[in-house]
Amino acid sequence: MKRSLVLGFAILLLTSPAARGVTRVTIGTGPWGGVFFPVGSALATLLNRYVADIQASAEPVEGSAHALELVHTGQLTLAIVALGSAPERGRGDAPVDKRYDNAGFVMAAMDTGQTLVTLSDSGIRTYADIKGLRVAANTPASSTLLLAALRLYGVREADVQLTFMNYAEQIAALREGTIDAGFVPVRPYNADVAGLASATRIRVLGLDATKAKAFDRSPAWTSVLVKARTYQGQDADLVVPGSYTALLAHQNVDAALIYRIVKAIVDHGRAFGDLHPGGADFTAAKTRFLVEHKLVPTAFHPGAERYWREHGVLR
Repeated sequence: MKRSLVLGFAILLLTSPAARGVTRVTIGTGPWGGVFFPVGSALATLLNRYVADIQASAEPVEGSAHALELVHTGQLTLAIVALGSAPERGRGDAPVDKRYDNAGFVMAAMDTGQTLVTLSDSGIRTYADIKGLRVAANTPASSTLLLAALRLYGVREADVQLTFMNYAEQIAALREGTIDAGFVPVRPYNADVAGLASATRIRVLGLDATKAKAFDRSPAWTSVLVKARTYQGQDADLVVPGSYTALLAHQNVDAALIYRIVKAIVDHGRAFGDLHPGGADFTAAKTRFLVEHKLVPTAFHPGAERYWREHGVLR
């Protein structure tokens, strides 16, 4: 028995990633029930398939601000972060009270859209109808986006009963009737919202065209299109509050590894989009857009900088 235990332990050591010369890559995403985690899971699958000698995994975290903190401290290799929560150096809409200089920019990620989701019989048809009602947001950063949208309709924070729940809790609370609306991600595709829509009739709220333009004037936020029939019962295109996002890496991660990661994402963009629709947004064109509009939130990671200079995105 003792010999078997020793032999088993030896096999475990020899087959561990470190013993095989495999680099572990952790990707900070977002909470269960959102869109960051499934996109991050798709990214991990892509990297495991096309980047040699790594073992990538998606790690659920509370939200973008949490992912940013963890990549800054080196507890994560990579993180997908909304620009409103990134080290914006004077840009963006969410307050950031410290610098995150250990987080390096890798490339643009997917545009994300969040909006109010309610049951179809709630009587809530626009953001203005939420006044006096119970609404939930995931984190303070998420509530900042929500409150900005509500202000466009003359609704202040004091006018709503705001509570914080993760996205899975919001979906459950909508089913149970303990909140009137949840502020949840709907773009890229959110399987949990789709599951709710298949079980009960829901309404996904959009912004009217005039108010949507207010988000286009914000440096870190943008309006995002959700195509008709993305969710059951959603019969028209919707424009919702959204954010640009970025893939960040800890600055001490090996530059050659980050170079290979960027190359794999760009070279296999179609495969990434097949794994999750959000993967189709991780492109050179989107990265060039952030560069040209001065939206890159922090210094480039050296490995990413080398790649983008070679490919003409940086000069």
